[in-house]
Amino acid sequence: MKKHFPDLEIAGNEDGNFRVGSFELVLDGELLWSKLDSGSFPAEEEAIDLIQERVKA
Repeated sequence: MKKHFPDLEIAGNEDGNFRVGSFELVLDGELLWSKLDSGSFPAEEEAIDLIQERVKA
């Protein structure tokens, strides 16, 4: 991800309110992907596309 988005900051569970088994991709407060909702992790290219779409908007 850092290769495609050099300024990307990756953080985990900063507020301590995590959900067991979750993986969420959030950008500027907008949920882009939820493992709990989808049942899976996004493929790398899928995650990149989601971020690129949001950044362009």
